[in-house]
Amino acid sequence: MTDNRTQNRGDTASRLAELRGGGRGTVEEPGEPVELEAEEEGRSYSTLSADRMQKVMLELRYKTGNAKALAYSYLVAIDFDPSEGIVLDFSGHEVRISGRNLRPLFSGLAAQRVAVVQEVDDLYVETASAPVATVVTEIVVRELKP
Repeated sequence: MTDNRTQNRGDTASRLAELRGGGRGTVEEPGEPVELEAEEEGRSYSTLSADRMQKVMLELRYKTGNAKALAYSYLVAIDFDPSEGIVLDFSGHEVRISGRNLRPLFSGLAAQRVAVVQEVDDLYVETASAPVATVVTEIVVRELKP
C-alpha cells in the first residue's frame, strides 16, 4: 500500500534540487566528492555549504606546506576562549588553534562543517587581513600519551 505521505529519498532530493536550481536535479551519489566553498588566498579555513554532509576528517595545513588530518569521529570536546584560542580534544591528540576572531571557526568545528584549517603567514596577518577576518596564526598538534 502506498500513500502520498511516503516518498522515496531520491524524489525528495530531486525536488529540493529542482526548487534551488529551477530544473530537475539529480541525486548525488555517495562516492562523489563534496564541494567546498571557494578558498580565497590567505583564508584561514573553509567550510561546507549548509546542504552538504558533515566532514569525515579535519585537515590542518601548516605554513610550511605540511598537513595533518584527524577524524571527526575521534573529536571528544572543543574549548573556546577568545584570549587563548580553540582547543580540540581528539582522544589521542590535542590541537591548539591560535589567532583572532575565531568564533566563526569554533562554530563551524562544533557543527563538523570545517574541511580545512590553514595557518596564515605572519606577513599576511600584518598587511592584508581585515580586522574582523578570522585569522589562524598557529596550529599546534600534540600527541597525548596514554
